Amino acid sequence: MNELKGAEFYFFDPKLEPDQVITNYFFNQPQHLFLQAKENWKIFGLKVNGKAVLQMAFYIKGGKAHSPFKAPFGSIQSVGRFTQKDLMFFLKCIEAFLKENEVSHEILIKNFPEAYHTSNTKLLYASLLWLGFEARTEISSIIKVDNKTFEGKIKISEKQKLLKCKSKFGFYQVSILKLPEIYLFIEACRRQKNQSLSMTQTELQETVEKFKNDFLLFEVKENVTRAAAAIVIRINKRILYTFYYAHESQFNKISPTVFLLSGIYSFAQENRYQIIDLGTSMNGNEINKPLLHFKESVGGQPSPKYIFEKQLE
Repeated sequence: MNELKGAEFYFFDPKLEPDQVITNYFFNQPQHLFLQAKENWKIFGLKVNGKAVLQMAFYIKGGKAHSPFKAPFGSIQSVGRFTQKDLMFFLKCIEAFLKENEVSHEILIKNFPEAYHTSNTKLLYASLLWLGFEARTEISSIIKVDNKTFEGKIKISEKQKLLKCKSKFGFYQVSILKLPEIYLFIEACRRQKNQSLSMTQTELQETVEKFKNDFLLFEVKENVTRAAAAIVIRINKRILYTFYYAHESQFNKISPTVFLLSGIYSFAQENRYQIIDLGTSMNGNEINKPLLHFKESVGGQPSPKYIFEKQLE
């Protein structure tokens, strides 16, 4: 493999050197990697002129290398500037190492929504396709947090619902100690729609116990009756991710979820967040059009979330 002047490829075990991990995003923190899987992690990095600028964590087992293993995304972490030549060299080194170390089936990289870091995503997309990876696209919905009001971002039909909700409900941030009842409420609401949650209560509780400052709970109530609730993750200082949210079916006509998102938006404004990620709108590999339409109606802008895959067999 051709060397790149000033560039140095390296790798390490995050369990042995957790302080060396670049963590732009919540899911790439060492503790979260070990919640996904206790073993079989390798972090690859690139130094340019002696400074670490790129990293990517992979779970490696059974001839497969995945970034991440069990999380919404993994992919590249960066510090400072890097060029496409730097990135190409880095990716070639990763692929060569994996092939030399019994990764014989596939390499899979699940990227963050493009809106998180547009330039890095575009560089990664071009580089991986040049290296023979295929790209699948999921659609995330992003609300950009700025000086505009939430009402100024949503459609007229949602404004009418929001106005009704304001006279009927209260919005509250609640203690993380209420996680069990908030989880059970959301689970019950999802069950009403024949939907399930991706994590059990025990799994989520274990995660929250390690990251208490990165989880936020919000609810909408009519007196003592909970109408809607959300579990939100701080991805970093710029981004909030609405991990789970739902409303009770008896309030379908008034849609308290709109009021819930309005409150979260105000919280994001007050705390200088720039993005609220409403998550993907997918049913398997197909777009869930009604869900995507709802997210667009409450100010969500579509952002591609790429999954890159290369079969080695």
